[in-house]
Amino acid sequence: MYRVFSDVGMIENFDAFFDEVYERFRSSQGWVLFPETVEVLQELRSRQLKLGVISNFDSRIYPVMESLGIRNFFDAIVLSSETGFCKPDPQIFEAAATAIGVPVSRILLVGDSPYDDVEAGIRAGMSAVLIDRSDRYSDREHLQRISSLKDVIPKLTS
Repeated sequence: MYRVFSDVGMIENFDAFFDEVYERFRSSQGWVLFPETVEVLQELRSRQLKLGVISNFDSRIYPVMESLGIRNFFDAIVLSSETGFCKPDPQIFEAAATAIGVPVSRILLVGDSPYDDVEAGIRAGMSAVLIDRSDRYSDREHLQRISSLKDVIPKLTS
């Protein structure tokens, strides 16, 4: 058990607490896919599209994706911890385009952060949409928004 001291904001035995949290996010225990994720990934692969991930996460993403059963859908995984560049730096987006072998102008990025994903992807030369499931960013009228991954599919033909 961990004891939290609310008046000073400290956790007793923080190192053990950190290790437990760190390990929890190494597998699917700490993650949940949205219900439509696998269906949409299957559809995108059936169209023979190249798929990639750009993340500010670390190498734990590989076992997480394996344990969630989605790793095999992706042609490239580009991590800030491996490239040395974090989103919103345009160099991580350029690294992703190189890794997947597609010009940035031919990439549709789907992200959940208006600034770090969508606006940064656009600045890097990509098309980008914001996944906004709860209409949290309705004030971002300058951004294309979708509420489900299924909404990506029509954007591929438009």
